[in-house]
Amino acid sequence: MLNKYNMIDYAYLQQEYIKCLVDTSRIYMIRNYLKTYDATQRREVQFNLFPRQIDLCAMLGSANNIVTTKPRQAGITTTAGAFIACEMCLAEAESPQTVLVIGNTLDLAQQMLFKIRDFILQFPLWMWGDEYGVTEKDKLNPPKNKNEIFDVCNSKELVLKNGCKVVARSSGPDASRGVGGVTWLIFDEAAFIENGRDVYASAIPTVSTGGHVIMISTPNGKDQLYYETCRQAKLKDTDPEKWNNFELVELKWYQDPRYNKFLEWTRKNPETNEIEVLKERYIDKEGNVEYQPEYWEQMIKDGWKPRSSWYIKMCQQFNNDSQKIAQELDVSFLGSASNVVDPEFIEMQQDLNVRHPLKKGIDGDPFMLEETWVWKTPIPGHKYLCAIDCSRGDAADRTAIEIIDLNGINDDGKPCIEQVLEYHGKKTGDDIGEIAFYYASMYNNAFTIIDCIGGTGDACLLTMMRLGYKNLYYDDPTLKTYTMQRDASSIQLTSDGRLPGFHSNSVRFQMLTFFANMVKTNQIKLRSQRVIDELDTWIYKGDAGRIDHMDGCHDDTLTALAMAVFVMQYSLKKIEDAMSKDVAILNAWVAGRQSVMNDMRREAVSTTVSMTPKQSMPFYTGSQIHKASNTVGGSCMWLFAKSR
Repeated sequence: MLNKYNMIDYAYLQQEYIKCLVDTSRIYMIRNYLKTYDATQRREVQFNLFPRQIDLCAMLGSANNIVTTKPRQAGITTTAGAFIACEMCLAEAESPQTVLVIGNTLDLAQQMLFKIRDFILQFPLWMWGDEYGVTEKDKLNPPKNKNEIFDVCNSKELVLKNGCKVVARSSGPDASRGVGGVTWLIFDEAAFIENGRDVYASAIPTVSTGGHVIMISTPNGKDQLYYETCRQAKLKDTDPEKWNNFELVELKWYQDPRYNKFLEWTRKNPETNEIEVLKERYIDKEGNVEYQPEYWEQMIKDGWKPRSSWYIKMCQQFNNDSQKIAQELDVSFLGSASNVVDPEFIEMQQDLNVRHPLKKGIDGDPFMLEETWVWKTPIPGHKYLCAIDCSRGDAADRTAIEIIDLNGINDDGKPCIEQVLEYHGKKTGDDIGEIAFYYASMYNNAFTIIDCIGGTGDACLLTMMRLGYKNLYYDDPTLKTYTMQRDASSIQLTSDGRLPGFHSNSVRFQMLTFFANMVKTNQIKLRSQRVIDELDTWIYKGDAGRIDHMDGCHDDTLTALAMAVFVMQYSLKKIEDAMSKDVAILNAWVAGRQSVMNDMRREAVSTTVSMTPKQSMPFYTGSQIHKASNTVGGSCMWLFAKSR
């Protein structure tokens, strides 16, 4: 390719070409041969990639499918355009690159095409070979005439002389018509593409074997294409079975050296309610900060929020509109007004409480379930609640088992109610009964609540009873399902005929709203990313405002957790009411007893009176108390039960 240069030039150019070729991230090529416009300096500068742009280039060079989250003016579209330009320049005629850019508008797709074109024109002619017939003087210089590189060059299509091409299309059902063998399919501002799921489905068949898909956007609520792609991409480490094979590259404004000068952190003091300000710890006199991703991540988890002069200025440009700032700058997927839990509270749980599982599955677990996530193993003396929302039995539905610790300890050492174990999978009936028996037994014989509205819930409950599990929630006997009525003949009932199981339909709205309030007030520490994902799509549905999941989504983990905290609250209230009633009875009994004694003193001394009350006290005897504390036949006696 470089066979007409003198030996000195030839050796140098050959080395340069090899450096560009072997670096699949194209970082070397971008840094050394390309320039870009810097809006903060208002001039064209050498393309010096900042750390997260470097990470993006590395991912583009190694992964097939990439989705990015980014704030405005992050330079990600520009970085992707530079990478694609490098790929096209280095491509051989035998294997040309075909790039299809789909934007929510044609103008947006064309802007990407223009970026690629402008970068291509910056490469020196020697990179393209000698066949272009230019003079010896021009060989080391960028091309002066686009016709030297392009066969076709207009606002909708580029065709290079080496066979590579770029096509710009607006989103729609015909966006990919007539374009085949696509090696790079780019969705620009993917969150704003109407009917994004359909557009994606029609375009993806055009991608050739080994081709790449790139999604670039700022958030636009919880749209059906971009948001769902990001959400599923996050499951790579936590739930690989649901992973969509997209690598997620998340970029924050404070990671950009153009915007984080004089970076500082703020938060509201939880005790004094005053605003605290903390200066960035590694900062020079010019305000430049050291790139510290781990430290910044921890600051976010600790409740600190970043700000800089640039950030404040941008907020002012958005008229301090919190929704605009959240989406355009803070990269937040805000939900609609119909969300049961406001996005800010979901983000609070995400930032403060969500943790990677300590392990997947439990040591010695005979079931070896990857769907089981564990954050804390059982602690002796702690009281646990186990709640089970069973699948309907169809292929789309799942079963959730949630165990919460009522004596939990948060990271700051303060007591809390926290999620410690979660199963979310497709086991049903007898199988889930055996699994629940194992987990509940392990967690100090956790008080177990099973939603029994028929079918697999009943089967799970009956299995646990046959296995001898005693610490179960008992509900109103009038609410028994047909299955329980039919199969209960073999089960020993309580004296009043009650059967175990929880019937959520009768208290569904109260149960779910109570749970939602606990989430908002941070009274429960949600550890699971799966729960957060379900909260994102948990809405008031229809004219009646029924609390339910969005179409195509799930709320199994939410229902299970809601049952747990509702029963916890109900049982505690019942106990408090009972204790108040007992105190009143005791006071009345003592007063009555004192009156009897006074009457006795006024009688003749010679009269013999029995000191044994004719009516027994309305309390348990010692033996009865012991018996009651080891009996779990009531809906709230579990609070008094001894750990087994």
